[in-house]
Amino acid sequence: MSVLGHDTVRQRFADLLGKGKLHHAWLLHGPAGIGKRMLAQALAADYLCEANRSEGKIRPACGECHACRMMAVGSHPDFMLLERELNEKTDRLNRDVSIAQVRNMLGFLSLSGAESTRRVALIGEAGRMNAQAANAMLKGLEEPSAGSLLLLVCEDALALPATVRSRCMLQFLSPLADGDMQTILQDINIPSEALGFAMQLADGQPGKVAALADAEIAAALLGWHDLLSDPARLDIGRTQQWISRHVQKVPHDLIVDVVLDAIRPLLLRPADMLHMDAVFEAAQDLAAWPQDVFRRTLRPAPTLLAHMLALRLALRALNEKQAA
Repeated sequence: MSVLGHDTVRQRFADLLGKGKLHHAWLLHGPAGIGKRMLAQALAADYLCEANRSEGKIRPACGECHACRMMAVGSHPDFMLLERELNEKTDRLNRDVSIAQVRNMLGFLSLSGAESTRRVALIGEAGRMNAQAANAMLKGLEEPSAGSLLLLVCEDALALPATVRSRCMLQFLSPLADGDMQTILQDINIPSEALGFAMQLADGQPGKVAALADAEIAAALLGWHDLLSDPARLDIGRTQQWISRHVQKVPHDLIVDVVLDAIRPLLLRPADMLHMDAVFEAAQDLAAWPQDVFRRTLRPAPTLLAHMLALRLALRALNEKQAA
């Protein structure tokens, strides 16, 4: 499995595994959309690959042995992926990773491996563990079973209790370099006319703009970007038309990111703090809009339009003050 942008981390893992000094729990943390979970799955494959079962030179998983083929189709008996479960009543994912899930995972890690002496558990949203689940996991971190490997993935390591962090190998993952970014965005078929825009919007986080592989979403966001060429003079009629047409399909986080990217140069200019505070407040309210829509079941179109009106008003007041 190829994972661009994190070769140094993968090599560090391989070196420690080859020397027999691999820590039993790794916490991979960093910004969203940079491939943390993909890297964790690659490390799990490297650990379980039949070619890497003895100490010495460790290479990326071969992709050809029985263990690698099972990993590729998600059927390896010595690998467990732990994520939030679907709530059958609400048809949505549960808010947290539960204590029952963690206990089940610890039971899995305590067993003898089916294919070898090694077992791997990957918690894809470690920051979603509730307090009880995190406390339950401490036993597994303090008394790891021989051959077990625990991989935790989260954006903010501080979302986990200090007692958990202190028992893990902490590995921060950085946003990707431009060369890797361009390769990934081309591989996921971002339209050529949107590639430069996607590079700027992603800011080293390719997963953030993966939705632009849909040509309709890419075209819509390019149109939204054009509308925001002068945010203080935003055409409200055209804005309302765009929102009515696209707000249901275009990811709300991307809509907000385009707006914040458009006003960033304005926020960096010296200005009267009273008027600047109004711009900051309007921008913060807009940034919170996607979560507000989800948590409070707000209607997205009218609430987005209201935020854009408030932001335009604040920007106009700021411009008038600077021109005075």
